[in-house]
Amino acid sequence: MNSAAKPPTILLVDDDAIVTSAIANLLELETDYRVLSHHNPVQALELARREPVDVAISDFLMPEMDGLQFFRELAKVAPDVPRILLTGYADKESAIAAINEVNLYQYLEKPWDNDHLKMVLRNAIEHRTMRQHLGERLRELDLALRDRESLRQSAERWEQELALAQQVQQSILPRRLTDHGRFRFYHRYYPTGLLGGDYYDIAVRGDGQFNAIVADVAGHGVPASLGTMLVKVMFWEASERGQCCDKMLAEMNRRLAAFMPRHQFVTAFVLNADGTSGAVTGASAGGPHPILMSRDNGAPTRLWVLNGLPLGVVPDSLYRGVEREDIRLRPGERILLYTDGLLDSRIDLGETFDPRELVGLVDSLRQLDGEELLERLAAARGVGGRALPDDVNLLLIDYE
Repeated sequence: MNSAAKPPTILLVDDDAIVTSAIANLLELETDYRVLSHHNPVQALELARREPVDVAISDFLMPEMDGLQFFRELAKVAPDVPRILLTGYADKESAIAAINEVNLYQYLEKPWDNDHLKMVLRNAIEHRTMRQHLGERLRELDLALRDRESLRQSAERWEQELALAQQVQQSILPRRLTDHGRFRFYHRYYPTGLLGGDYYDIAVRGDGQFNAIVADVAGHGVPASLGTMLVKVMFWEASERGQCCDKMLAEMNRRLAAFMPRHQFVTAFVLNADGTSGAVTGASAGGPHPILMSRDNGAPTRLWVLNGLPLGVVPDSLYRGVEREDIRLRPGERILLYTDGLLDSRIDLGETFDPRELVGLVDSLRQLDGEELLERLAAARGVGGRALPDDVNLLLIDYE
């Protein structure tokens, strides 16, 4: 129970028993105050050390200690207790002079008016209660300011660590894609935040072939960016071993299922191509279907539909592999790989876009140069210049 819920306690000190008796009787009869009366100021101080009081009333002239000395000592014991001095008319000037010296709340002249005395006590108690509440609010404010400073420092550290993580993640993405054989590569990547969860790469093999990948690690931020690093390592190791697309995805699933946290997975499309003949093999692990098109030979623009489970969802023992298909590109044909962020780029605005609509849009742009095609495609989907709901990752592969 706090002090506000208890009856206020009044410490009353006067060497005149008639005074203490009169005031105590008045307050006990007409208020709910608890009155602690004493005739000796020294003993009253001892009492104040043992029991908390809300207001102190003291006579001015007393044998062992006058009222001002008593209040000085009381201030050491209970500094926030309002102090009221009872004084005779002859002592009035001394009492006024001592108001600031002992931080006197008020003085009352003898004989006092009972109603005025009760009003002064009521005001003194309210004054003390307000000061206590103010003190509590100030302490809470001080704690809040400390918490705010702590949060600010934490935010600064987090931003520094995030910037470092961003540098690390950007370092795993190719700065530029080098053309290989009769193939030309064009790319655009629009992360939804500082740390994206998409990955793309081209790995040229020693046998004249190359592997290409577009992958999307579920989620955003640090966990997803760490996932892209795993995917990069596995993609390059598999490429160096010369693994074909479906075998590469199966191996990646085996390792990701062992390392990735629950509820996190990777979708990907991987292709292997011969740098000169145009022979391409593709395999999908749950990613969006790539789009096949021709700049000028009249071949229809269409989805390259291959199915497969996302990576890291099921252990190797339950993984049933992915669909794989061999195609042969003719000069002027091209493949667009992308992540589902392209389809969902305006879903936060309530707009949906299905793969058939995307095929129509890409078909209208298919004769453009690779750089311009990607720029126009991104612009048409509202990508760039605003916060995206998901990463958008585009890789265009041209066969000349």
